[in-house]
Amino acid sequence: MDSEKSWETGMLGYGDALKAIVAAHPDAKILELGAGRRPSFTLEEMPSTVKSYTVNDISADELALLPDGYDQACFDVSGDASNFSDRYDVVFSRFLAEHVADGEAMHRNVFQVLRDGGTAFHLIPTLYAMPFVINKFLPERLTSWVLAKFAPRRAINPKFPAYYSMCYGNPDKMARKLVAIGYSKVEVRNFYGHFYYEKIPVLRSVHRWFSDLAARNEWTRLSSYAYIKADK
Repeated sequence: MDSEKSWETGMLGYGDALKAIVAAHPDAKILELGAGRRPSFTLEEMPSTVKSYTVNDISADELALLPDGYDQACFDVSGDASNFSDRYDVVFSRFLAEHVADGEAMHRNVFQVLRDGGTAFHLIPTLYAMPFVINKFLPERLTSWVLAKFAPRRAINPKFPAYYSMCYGNPDKMARKLVAIGYSKVEVRNFYGHFYYEKIPVLRSVHRWFSDLAARNEWTRLSSYAYIKADK
């Protein structure tokens, strides 16, 4: 598989991709969604253009545990974000979108809190990769057992419910939905493959072959992850 389309590139390259977006905004005010007490990046890792790094969570108790230097924004990403309107130059998330029951409401709120000229940037798992289809429709107790059994490095406790609302690898579908909200310059970069079959040798081999085929043919509906970038 072309390394630029590999899921590992998507995971490892997210930080650099985000920093390039942030660096384009002088005196950038940035907001990370859903990070709670654990921001994805230290303040020192961010470009020198950053004026403030705000962390969002629905829980004030989680935000109270943030390290010093971060600002806080306590609100439900699919609820009322009106107190934070037109405030941020870059709003980003990593593996949050799939846990939001109303993805359209989340993207509307991101649009609301962005300043004109601001950028939204999200790393999401995408439908219709098989592990995420299974995770979407099987009961939580069963999917937790499956993760622990077959992909232990992905097992999470507690495991948050996953809805995959507006988590699509199809660029046309995502662009259509985001433009309807008001975004412009929507870009979707797809990545293929995953590690969920790591303990099943035969299935792992078949999966690698199929992922390479999907990547070469750009079967975006069968990608596993994507960067979603959109401007206000």
